[in-house]
Amino acid sequence: MNEPLRDIALFPSEPARILPPRKGQTTLALAVSGKGEVLRLLVDANIAPALFAGTQSAGEYSAILEISDSYGSQELQLTALNASFPQVQVSPNGEILIVAARCRRFTDGSHELNARVYDTAGNLCREFLLGDGIEHVQIDKNGKIWVGYFDEGVFGNYGWGHGNDHFGAAGLSCFDSEGRKLWDFQPPSGTDFIADCYALNVSKDGVWAYYYTGFPFVRVDDNWDVKAWNSETSGAREFAVHGKQLLLYGGYGQEKTNCKLLRLENGAAKLAGRVCLTLPPDEDLSVATVIGRDNVLHVLAGVNWYLFRPAV
Repeated sequence: MNEPLRDIALFPSEPARILPPRKGQTTLALAVSGKGEVLRLLVDANIAPALFAGTQSAGEYSAILEISDSYGSQELQLTALNASFPQVQVSPNGEILIVAARCRRFTDGSHELNARVYDTAGNLCREFLLGDGIEHVQIDKNGKIWVGYFDEGVFGNYGWGHGNDHFGAAGLSCFDSEGRKLWDFQPPSGTDFIADCYALNVSKDGVWAYYYTGFPFVRVDDNWDVKAWNSETSGAREFAVHGKQLLLYGGYGQEKTNCKLLRLENGAAKLAGRVCLTLPPDEDLSVATVIGRDNVLHVLAGVNWYLFRPAV
């Protein structure tokens, strides 16, 4: 007999952390590092609108990378940026990776380079290609770069082909710190290919993805072996993982702020409970940013940073 479905009120696992207020600045990218730090890429609000046209900005610009943890925040000035809709990560050795979500390939076969790496002093070190249609970028404990692609990256746009001859065709790929591709996803038996990588969680004990079609959860271990769990969910965008428990956030339409507790067993991610992420009364979850990394759902509501863990 199946266990009855529970309604779970989940509270933050610790008091809210406070991010520094940023007057006159706009957040271009918001992410969580492998160490659990919140990363904010900030520019002057007056120049921000010019950075959202095309695959690259009209000219290079400067930004501040703010790195926050439980002890406080530090800032790093970055120059020579050109990414529209950038994503940001920090590698274990302190290098900064800035990636543009879109990348154009030209008729002569040449292409833009959409990844730039900066050292701990903010100096540009190198640039390379990670492909078009990037939905997620996360760096693992060994410095490898994991990239999840949305449908235009998988099927081709901005001059990229419609076959398996471009970077995003697998839907999930891994690169070394120099941009050399190490691995492409191949669906395990019983699952379909990735048409759109909805969620990615590069955790301490494996790389997890959740994707259309079918919305299974897959885990890639250190030997590139892939294991899958089918689910009856759809459309979620973030999740945290703790042992055999998953805390899944989001969905289509009115389920945008829904949260579910799932349990992994016998090749399936089974629904174990409906979860309410309990915030103070003056916080609105629908306008917060939620990011799943390792075993934590990070809820960023203005300057308040809440942590929710699935071990309930």
